[in-house]
Amino acid sequence: MPTLPRTSALSRSVPVEALTPQAFEGFGEVVQNPRTHAGHPSSLQKTEANQGSAEKWLDVTQMRNWYHLSSSAKAAEVKMNMFVCKPRQLSDGEGGRKTFAVKILERHPFTPQTFIPMGLGQEDSTTSYLVIVAPTLPLSVSRQSNQGLEPAYPLPTPQRKRSLKERLLGARPNPFTNDFIPSTTPSSLPKPGEPRPKGPGLPDLSNLKALIARGDQAVTYGPGTWHAPMVVLGEKPIDFVVVQYMNGVGIEDCQEVEVEASDGGQGLNAQVGEILTDEGMASERPKAKL
Repeated sequence: MPTLPRTSALSRSVPVEALTPQAFEGFGEVVQNPRTHAGHPSSLQKTEANQGSAEKWLDVTQMRNWYHLSSSAKAAEVKMNMFVCKPRQLSDGEGGRKTFAVKILERHPFTPQTFIPMGLGQEDSTTSYLVIVAPTLPLSVSRQSNQGLEPAYPLPTPQRKRSLKERLLGARPNPFTNDFIPSTTPSSLPKPGEPRPKGPGLPDLSNLKALIARGDQAVTYGPGTWHAPMVVLGEKPIDFVVVQYMNGVGIEDCQEVEVEASDGGQGLNAQVGEILTDEGMASERPKAKL
């Protein structure tokens, strides 16, 4: 088994927050019913479906792949897998509070990845799951502290802003086809606000976040987002349907890095003591009110 790249950080405990679109901004998207989550996300459009017996929320998450930027340029396909995730073993932290040690982070450089929990309700008091994410450092910073992950993957070439003359010419009918589209080749440019790959840098461990999810929430990690493998808390396993693109090239589908303590201490951990009690999930969560 190949040795994983390593990165390090000062030992500290990361407080846990509630998983909301605002807290998860920049890392991906939270998929949830706006009617049962205080109107969030508020940007979703709604229409009626099934002869008026259903509400249909449109484009609840972004699922575009970027494998054309990979070293192999091998095309990817949508895959749906199931992960049966057991509750994680926790450690005793200060004051006897339960903590989860963050030892490995991973990313999927060219694809979003959506986790959809099954069989876990909104009011489940015994089981939940923890989402742990980190921003990506600039490559220059990563190279100073680590050789980085190889092969590094490229980013889309910045698009030059078109001049007014170019925009006007582009809007004229094509004299050869008599249409208003200057090219029949589909555009590969991202839509405004669409998540893009994060770049080849290592995780920014100083800004690690830990978020507790309700049973009626799914989560989409944006392409290239550093995250911990799924962390289930409580009494029972959770079945997740996981949707992502894959091309079968291991280093392009998933990259991992080990997390170590730079000060010889216990390393990074998520402080879940205020969420878990001896009876299961706490009904009141001072730092993670849902």
